[in-house]
Amino acid sequence: MSDKKISLLNSNTWIRGAYMLLFGLLLVAARLVISIVVVVQFLFVLLVGADNQNLRNLGQGLGKWVYQTLMFLTFNSEDKPFPFDEWPATDTSEGYSAKSTEDVAEGELVDAEKVVNDDIPSFTAEQSNQDEDGPKPTA
Repeated sequence: MSDKKISLLNSNTWIRGAYMLLFGLLLVAARLVISIVVVVQFLFVLLVGADNQNLRNLGQGLGKWVYQTLMFLTFNSEDKPFPFDEWPATDTSEGYSAKSTEDVAEGELVDAEKVVNDDIPSFTAEQSNQDEDGPKPTA
């Protein structure tokens, strides 16, 4: 009985609860901002043909901040996210660029320069060996 009373009166737990309430409200606001970034970024691609790097970096930073916030809220981390810590660093990413229909050859599906054959697994060699030797026994 006294252990329950002690944990209820622990001021650190109540302070963390206040932080959790604050970050829960900030997550609601972040959801709205992320939705706006998604729509504006899509409009950029439609109108300009490429994404906006600043919006891409903002989206990446928001995504990392949401992750840090969720880790704090679920007691997986004791580190409070921004504004009590630094804003998450963003990594450089390739971005997106839409090709115009004039630049795409008829029937073109992928850019041949970007395809690396080593990354594509081949199962046909194994299967052709099985067909020649018959089914392999299982142990």
